[in-house]
Amino acid sequence: MRTVLDEGAIHAYISQGLLTTLIALSFFTTGAFAATLTCSFLSETTISTDGAWVKKEMDFMKLYDMFGDGLSLPLENSLLGNLDTGQPFLAGEVERGKVFLMGGDYGVEGKLIEVNGNEITIYDGMCNIGFG
Repeated sequence: MRTVLDEGAIHAYISQGLLTTLIALSFFTTGAFAATLTCSFLSETTISTDGAWVKKEMDFMKLYDMFGDGLSLPLENSLLGNLDTGQPFLAGEVERGKVFLMGGDYGVEGKLIEVNGNEITIYDGMCNIGFG
């Protein structure tokens, strides 16, 4: 027995298969870093490793000179769910130190923590997460 397909049915079958293939490929090519984190820091606090408070600065120009328009870091997709927990988590590391994030009612709070000798410097700020 021979089945005869008309030209329209063949075209629809090919189009559907091509669309399914393209959608499947898009999932495999997006990568683990589809999100980008950008943080702007508002203050700097330094404490010693033995717990003494050394200084606190809120000099916007100093922070701007250090970070420019903000710290930018690719964020793994697997970490995005951590923002909903309301608990701080390690988002990644940059040359200056470790970046921690915490989601909350007012957005995403970020801290960059740098250890240099006997001093720990904590930069506090707010962060945005962009996609694409």
